[in-house]
This record gives sequence, C-alpha cells and structure tokens, in this order.
Amino acid sequence: MDDDAEPGTEPVVSPAEDPDLEPAKPAPMGRNFYLVMALIGFMIFLIIFFNVPGERVSAATTLVTQNWTLKTYADTTGVLLPVMTGTQITADFGTHGMVSGSAGCNRYVAAYTVKEYALSIAAPGSTRMYCPAPGVMEQETLYLSDLGNVQSIRVHGPDLNMYDAAGRMILVFGPESP
Repeated sequence: MDDDAEPGTEPVVSPAEDPDLEPAKPAPMGRNFYLVMALIGFMIFLIIFFNVPGERVSAATTLVTQNWTLKTYADTTGVLLPVMTGTQITADFGTHGMVSGSAGCNRYVAAYTVKEYALSIAAPGSTRMYCPAPGVMEQETLYLSDLGNVQSIRVHGPDLNMYDAAGRMILVFGPESP
C-alpha cells in the first residue's frame, strides 16, 4: 500500500485475494428458532384449513346450548325496558330450528334460522290466555313483536344481544337461572 494515498481511497481487498479475510458465517439456528417456526406454520395451517372465527361459532353454539331469560326488550320507540317484576320471558333455541318459551303469560313457538351472526325468526305463534296483571299483556305483545324483528345476534359476555335490521339492540337475554 502507498503511504501517500489519501484516506478513504485504499483499494478494496476481496476474500478471494486475501485468505485471512473470510466472510462471516451465520450463527447456527437454535432449537427455539425451529420451535417458533413450527408453531407459526401450524397456526397458518389452522387458519387456512380450519378458518372458523371463534366468536361466530360461539354465537351460534351458545344460542342452542343454553336456555335464555329475557333481561330487556325494546318498546315501540326503541327504548330498552327491563322485564316486569313477577314475569319471566324465556327462549329455548332447539337444534331442530324451533325456538319456544314463555312470553310472560303465554307460551310461544317460532321457526328460526341462524348463519354466523344472522338470525331470522318467523312470526311466533302463541297460546291465547289472558293475564289480568297490569302491563303483562302489553309486555308480551312487544316481546313477540321484537322477536319477529330480530336480524342478528351477538354474544357479549354471558348475554345474548339481538338486533333489528337497522342494527338497534331490541332484546337482551341472559342465561336462564336455575
């Protein structure tokens, strides 16, 4: 090398020209690296071949695996009201596509279909007893009307929330008490 050369202009020596300069060898991959790669591969496999979103499955599965007790329902203006004290409104979604229960005074039954978050309930049929307690028949009429307007469901904690076509919450059920 020339001592008079300007700094930064030294010739570049390649490893082929100088045997003392060897390229850096990559460090060997440890066992943890391969375990992480295997886990990532397995997760990708599950996503591709078993792409079942958990909440959707839970919503449909939860619908039929529990009996439900109504907590709140929407009145004609869309305001959510609590179920009247002394009445119990229930829903039992069977695996055969029928929902049945107590509407507070009368028993009801209706056909339903569920696909992911979409829930469609046909107009319910019910018995025709008269209940003299104030407000019970009005509550029952509103409940059965709301039930026929359900378009979608969401499971929120232990509750089953039902929404109309406009996305307004119209019914809130909790798990049936023993």
